[in-house]
Amino acid sequence: MRLSFPEPIISALPIVRRLREHHFEAVFVGGAVRDTVLGLPIKDVDIATSARPEQVLELFERCIPTGLQHGTITVIQADITYEVTTFRQESAYESHRKPESVLYITELDGDLLRRDFTMNAMALAEDGVLYDPYGGIYDLQNKTLRSVGDPDARFQEDALRMLRAVRFIGVYGLTPAIRTWRAILRHRHLLKFIAMERVQVELDKMLAGAAPQRALHYAAASGLLFHIKETLLAETAFALKEADRTAEAKRLFNRLHELQSVDLRWAALAIGLHLSIDATRQALQVLRFSNTRSKVITTIIEIHKAMLGISEQVNDRELRAGWLEVIIRFGKHHASDWLEIMRKLETVPQTFSEGLLNDLMSWLEDIPVSTLKQLKISGRDLTNQLQREAGPWVSEYLGRLLLMAALEQLDNNKAALLAQAALWNKERD
Repeated sequence: MRLSFPEPIISALPIVRRLREHHFEAVFVGGAVRDTVLGLPIKDVDIATSARPEQVLELFERCIPTGLQHGTITVIQADITYEVTTFRQESAYESHRKPESVLYITELDGDLLRRDFTMNAMALAEDGVLYDPYGGIYDLQNKTLRSVGDPDARFQEDALRMLRAVRFIGVYGLTPAIRTWRAILRHRHLLKFIAMERVQVELDKMLAGAAPQRALHYAAASGLLFHIKETLLAETAFALKEADRTAEAKRLFNRLHELQSVDLRWAALAIGLHLSIDATRQALQVLRFSNTRSKVITTIIEIHKAMLGISEQVNDRELRAGWLEVIIRFGKHHASDWLEIMRKLETVPQTFSEGLLNDLMSWLEDIPVSTLKQLKISGRDLTNQLQREAGPWVSEYLGRLLLMAALEQLDNNKAALLAQAALWNKERD
C-alpha cells in the first residue's frame, strides 16, 4: 500500500532522506503513520532508523540528546522538533514501566515488534510505501485493538499500556481483541506501579477524545481505576462502575463530547455521577491535578450543589435572586460553564428543564453588575463617607450593595450606593 504524505510528514522528509543518503535505513513510525492511514490530523512525527545515536548527532547540526540512554535524539528542522530513535530491542522492564536497558539492532521488524498495538507497529517509507508486518491495517479496518505479539508480555512490560488501550478504544472507536482484553483483566493489578501523574495524563486524553463516553465505559468495565497506585474514595470508584451498569446513566453522557473543554468534561462527569464536593476534591488530588484546574472543576460542582436547592423555588423572583447570588459568588464565567454542562448532560427534565435553563441564561446575560470592580464605589468611599475605621463591615456592605445593584433594587451610581450605606449605618446606631 502506498500513501500520500500529509504536510507534517512532508516537512520531515529531509531528515529521512539525509539518513538514507548516508546508507542508513529510516522510516516514519508510530502515531503519525496510524493517523495518516486514518486520514486524521497529525500531532508529532517520529522517525526510526538503523543509525546509532552518535551517528544521528553527527549528521544533523541542530539536535538535542533528549533520550540518549534509550537511543532517541531530537532533531530540529525548520524550528520543528522530531524524535529520531535507533532501531532497538528492550530488556526486561523495570517496575513494569521502563526497560532496564536497550539493545540497538539493525532490523526494522524487531523494532516494530516491541511496540504496544498493531496499529502503532506500522512504518512508512520515504516513497510512501506502508510496511505492516503485524496486521495493523487489517485491525484498523475491522475496528479492532490488538496487542503486538503476546498481550500478556506487552502489558507486563509496561502497565501504562492498559490505560492507553482504553484511550485508543475511545478515541478511535475500537473494540479490543479478546486476548488483548483478557490480558488487561489479568494484569490490571500492575497499574499500582504507574505514577499517578501518568494516570492523569491518560485519563485526560480519554476525556478529551471524540468519544469520551466509550472510553469511560471500558474504563469502568475493566476495573482499572480500582488498581491505581493511590486509592480513590469508594464513592468515586463505585459511582463510575455503577453508572456504567445503568442505561439511564449511560444516556447522561451521550453528549459529553460536545463540551469543548476537558475540565468541563471532568466537571460534567462528577455531576453526572452525583459525586460530593469532598469526593471530587479527593479524586482530583489523587490524580495530581493542578490547583488551578481543581479550582475550576470544584467551583462548577459547588455551583451545581447550590442550584439544586435554588431550583426548588417556585417563585421566579426568588429563583432569579438566588441565581444572581450564585453568579456574584462564583463569577459569570463559571456560572456560564455550569449552564453549558447542564445543556449537554441529559439531566432529569423537571430538575433543570430547557425552559429553566433559558431563563437562567437570560438572567445571566442581563445582570447589570456582577463584580465589586463594576460597583461605582470602593471601600475607601464608604469609610470616608461614613467616617468609620475600616473593618469587616466594609466587605459586608460592599457585598450587600453589589447584590442590590445586580437585582436592580438600587442604581449603580455612587450617590445611590452611599445613601443606602448611610441608611444601614444609621440603623446600626
